Amino acid sequence: MQDKNQLLRRLIALLCMLLLCCSIAGGQLASLQLVNGEQYVKQAAVNLTTSSTVSAARGEILDRYGRPLVTNRSVFSLVLVYSAWEKEGQFERLLDLAGKVRADGGTLCDILPVTETAPYGYVGGAGDASRKALSAYLKDSRDTLGLQKVITAVENAKTDTEVDAIDATALVAPTEFINAMRSYLGFPESFSAEDARTVVGLYYSMRTVGFSMRQSFTLATDISIDLISVLKENHRDYQGVEIETEAGREYDTTYGAHLIGTVGPMYAEDWNGRGGEKGYSSKVGYNMNDTIGKSGIEYAMEGYLHGAAGSRTVETSLGGDTVNEQTTSYAPQPGDNVILTIDLDLQKAAEQSLAENVAQYGAGGAAVALDVNSGEVLAMASYPTFDLQNFNQDYDAIAADSRSPQLNRATSGVYAPGSTFKILTAIAALEEGVIDEKTTYNCPGYFEYGGQRFECNNKSGHGTVDVTSAIKYSCNVFFYEVGKTLTGERLEKWCDRFGLGNVTGIEIGDSKGQAAGPVTREKMLENDPSLRQWQGGDDVQAAIGQSDNWFTPLQLANYLAAVVNGGTLYKPSLIKTVKSYNYGETVLAEKPEVINTIEFSKKARDLVMTGMGEVTAEGGTAATVFANYPVKVGGKTGTAETNVEGRDNGVFIAFAPFDNPQIAICVVGEGAHHGSSVAPVVRDMFDAYFSSDGNEDKPETVQPENTLIS
Repeated sequence: MQDKNQLLRRLIALLCMLLLCCSIAGGQLASLQLVNGEQYVKQAAVNLTTSSTVSAARGEILDRYGRPLVTNRSVFSLVLVYSAWEKEGQFERLLDLAGKVRADGGTLCDILPVTETAPYGYVGGAGDASRKALSAYLKDSRDTLGLQKVITAVENAKTDTEVDAIDATALVAPTEFINAMRSYLGFPESFSAEDARTVVGLYYSMRTVGFSMRQSFTLATDISIDLISVLKENHRDYQGVEIETEAGREYDTTYGAHLIGTVGPMYAEDWNGRGGEKGYSSKVGYNMNDTIGKSGIEYAMEGYLHGAAGSRTVETSLGGDTVNEQTTSYAPQPGDNVILTIDLDLQKAAEQSLAENVAQYGAGGAAVALDVNSGEVLAMASYPTFDLQNFNQDYDAIAADSRSPQLNRATSGVYAPGSTFKILTAIAALEEGVIDEKTTYNCPGYFEYGGQRFECNNKSGHGTVDVTSAIKYSCNVFFYEVGKTLTGERLEKWCDRFGLGNVTGIEIGDSKGQAAGPVTREKMLENDPSLRQWQGGDDVQAAIGQSDNWFTPLQLANYLAAVVNGGTLYKPSLIKTVKSYNYGETVLAEKPEVINTIEFSKKARDLVMTGMGEVTAEGGTAATVFANYPVKVGGKTGTAETNVEGRDNGVFIAFAPFDNPQIAICVVGEGAHHGSSVAPVVRDMFDAYFSSDGNEDKPETVQPENTLIS
């Protein structure tokens, strides 16, 4: 009985607590709906809640010793929020904001590939992503804008593939497009032609990124506090314009522009994908307003550098005042930090020396330095270069420069190797039994074969030469004789073994080039039937690095590295490690990757090594440059003929120290005439490399980060 009474008392207590909770909840509900209901309805009506993506800071890029190449700085941006952006009078407002940004020194996010001032012209080549995006826009809007030439071209196309191949920018002049947009959008009569160009550019950019309830638009970046103050003071006139703090790229060096690469806005084809590949729309952490890597390491390592965007909710009154702001669901996660294999000191030496020694020939050049025992790229320079910090501002001038500053000549420039190829010819001939260490030929200064006369580089002749002296003096006749018996067919196979005429697999991509031989000639004939079939004269020309031989400086440096290290062909790499955003974890640690192991005898290696050692010694073709140099250097000069008379290229490959090779270098100078003309660049690079003995432990200039990236 006592247990029943106790249970009853407990039930009564629980019932009372339940009634109390219901009373409290009922009271709150009554207050919400009956007492304060009208107030909350009014507040909901006048407050706007919008969610937006918060971009993550990109990861940093550092050299092999932890010295910063690219970091971040906080910049203020003007962002348009669709839900609060007034559509009425928006064109006048855009023009007003653009004028304020320009006067302030900020950067407008105008991605229209048309020059900003008359006479208007397209910017960049027809194959550029920005031009392709505009072409697609013109085709999609052809009827709306009344672009008759585009309408006709699309109607005449028989397949979707033919429609895709139409370059609408070749059919519509920039001025015609701007005027068509002006008419369609109904710009005020007071707008000048320049005003129309400005607003069309911004409107096009807004459409390209998908400006909508789900997607804001960054109108300008890198604006000052002064401009922010003006906009804040007059916020009722600029509803829908918000100030956001973002991480902008800060370039801590002026060197390495080609390998570091550029960043830029997301284009429609980046978002949607191209060529059957998925675009960024399928990747987590991206939105159409993002900045992404466009070239170089910024592009190749985008997946690591980008980070993951966060989300932010902002509640504002209709007057534009922020009522509540908070980060919801997740915060932005900064990108990982990429540590390169590059030595900044060596990179600096390469670029400065190229500018000093190659600029005088009026064209361009490139230099590559590799660790012969790992394939790590220690320096990669291309001349002329450009300033990453001012790339957007200088883009028109860069694109118009006939020397093509944007071209990375180290990876994408293809050149005849000239006499630097004779090292491979010698190895192939020795291994194929065509010659041995005792083989000699007499050089009278010329070589006759098949009714043709081929000149030696020394028209007076070299007399009797063997393989090592032929390398020392770069005797063409010796290698003509070798090529006659060796043939282009076998040379082609040896090129393949040493990676010549093949992509290297480097992270930033490179040109394939081609190796001369009958197989290559057959492929060339498919595209150009006017060419002749492979003949005996091609065998002898290919043996001295001419004919159809076209290689990149990177390939030539890598081929030399494989020769001097005894036959290991590594995949060149620019990436040493990837660290987490706080440097606390190693996300990726690259290891040397072997492309091929080339079988050739120690005797063959010793003979060509001896010959390359003689090139820099007394009487050699590079003796004057390396006379009394404190480190023994081996190398090979080359003069590569071009299709332009008097514009032969100078090529030089070298390695050091001679007895224990650590570093291999290739330098090309367009129009430099002879390899000895660019040899000073190699010497300057060796100076920089051996000033620290080539060790991983650099002197006191090393940043503290070095302890984090080891």
